[in-house]
Amino acid sequence: MKMMNKIQYLMVGGVVLLAVGCKAPALTAEEQVKLPETFAAGADADTVTIASMAWQDFFPDAYLKEYIDTALVRNHSFLQTLEQVSIARSQLRMKKGSLLPEVALEIGGGIERFGEYTMDGVGNSTTNTPDLVKEKHIPDPYKELNLGLGFQWEADIWGKLTDQKRVAVSRWMKSVEASRLARTLLISEVASQYYDLVGLDKQRQILVEAINKARDSYNLTNELMKEGEVSRLSVDQFRSRRLKLDEMLLDTEQQIGDAERALALLLGKLPFEIRRSSFEEVSRSFFPSDAGIPAQWIQNRPDIQAAEQELLASKLDVSAARKSFFPSLVIGGGAGFNAFSFDKWFSSPASMVYNLAAGITAPIFKRHEIRSLWEEAKSRQRIALLEYHQTVLKSYQEVVGLISATEQMQKRKALKEEESRIHHRSIYNANELFKTGFVGYLDVLSADERYLDCELERIRLNISYCKMHVMLYRSLGGGQL
Repeated sequence: MKMMNKIQYLMVGGVVLLAVGCKAPALTAEEQVKLPETFAAGADADTVTIASMAWQDFFPDAYLKEYIDTALVRNHSFLQTLEQVSIARSQLRMKKGSLLPEVALEIGGGIERFGEYTMDGVGNSTTNTPDLVKEKHIPDPYKELNLGLGFQWEADIWGKLTDQKRVAVSRWMKSVEASRLARTLLISEVASQYYDLVGLDKQRQILVEAINKARDSYNLTNELMKEGEVSRLSVDQFRSRRLKLDEMLLDTEQQIGDAERALALLLGKLPFEIRRSSFEEVSRSFFPSDAGIPAQWIQNRPDIQAAEQELLASKLDVSAARKSFFPSLVIGGGAGFNAFSFDKWFSSPASMVYNLAAGITAPIFKRHEIRSLWEEAKSRQRIALLEYHQTVLKSYQEVVGLISATEQMQKRKALKEEESRIHHRSIYNANELFKTGFVGYLDVLSADERYLDCELERIRLNISYCKMHVMLYRSLGGGQL
C-alpha cells in the first residue's frame, strides 16, 4: 500500500508540475456551471468535510481498512487503469518531443563495382587522370564510408505544436482523474460488499434464532396435541414455518458464500476466510456527515475534473486544427565525414561534408480536408462542453439526493428500532398466553412472522445506512489520496 501511495503522489505531483510548466486555457465564465454557494444554511466552507478526508479517516472499521488496503494493491482492474495512465504519459512524452529537432546518427558503408561499358564505369575511369593526386583516384570497386548527424525541425511559429502538447497534457491529466475515479469506485465497492456480508451474518443469526423458536413451538404444540388441547393443524403450521425458515437459512448461507467470493475477487485473491465485525459494532459506527459546499464537490469529484480536462483538450484541438491552415517552416541539415578510404575517412576538412536547408510549405489542395478536421474539432468541443455541464448537474443532484436520503434513513432506523422492541415484547407475551390457553397458535405465528420481518427490515435499513454513507463518500470525490 505504501508503494501505491507513492505512485499516486507521483501522479499528482506530475500533474502539478505540468500545470505550472505548461498552462492550459481555463474555462470561460460562460462554460462554467453556476451552483448554489451553500447546500444548507450555515454551511462553513472552511470546515473539514467528507470531500477532504482520506478514506482511512472516513471508515471506522479496522477489518474494512485492511481489505481496502489490499484491494488498492492487488485488484486487477484497478492496476489496469494505472497502466492506462502510463500509456497517456507516453503519449505526452511523444507530443513534447515534437517541439524538439529530430536528430539522427547515421553510419554506413558499402562497396560497388561499375561495369566498364556503363556511364558510371566510363566516367570513373576518365576521372582518374594522371594529373590527379593518386589518393584521390576513384577505386574500382568503389567503396563509400559515411558517418554523420542529420536533423530536421519544424519551427512552431504559430503555436500549433504547443497546442498539441497541451492537448496531451490535458488528456494525461484526464487519465489521472480516471484512475482516481477507479480508485474511489473500488473503495466503495469493497466497503459495500463488506457491509453486505455483515448484514448477511446478522440475518443468519436471526434465522437460526427463529428456527429454534419454531422448533420449541412445534414441540410444545405436539405435546398439547397428545393431550387433546390443540389439533393437528396447529402442529403442521409450526412444522411448515420451520421448513420455510430452514429454506431461508440455506439461501442466506448461499448468499454469504457468494459475497465472500466476490469480495475475495475484488481483493485479487482466491477465496479465503474473511474476518468482519459484528452487526452491532457496525451499527454503532460513526460516519462523518459534513458534505461541505457545492464548490468543494466539483473540486474533488474525479469525473467532473476529467470532463473539464476533456473540454480543455477539445478547445486546444480546435486551436491546433485552425493553425493547420497556416504555412509551416521546416529546417533540416546534416554534417559528417564521407570518404572511399579508411585512412582518409576522418581527414578534416577534406572528408567533411555538410548541408543546410529550409523550406516553407502551405496547404492548397488539402484545405478542404483541414477545414473538415477543424469543423469536426469544433463539434467535439461542443460535445465536451455539454458532457461537462451534464456531469456537473448530475453530480450535484446525486449528492443532494444522498444527503437527503441519509437524513431520512437515520429517522427510519430509529422508528424500526422501536418497532423491533415492541415485536420482541409481543413474541414473549404471545408465547406465555399460548401456554396458558388465552390465545391460539395463530397469534403466536403472527407475532413470530411480524418480528422476523421487522428484524430483517431493521438489518436492511442499518446496512443500507452504512452503504449510503459509502455512496456519499464516493459522490463527494472519494476524499484525498
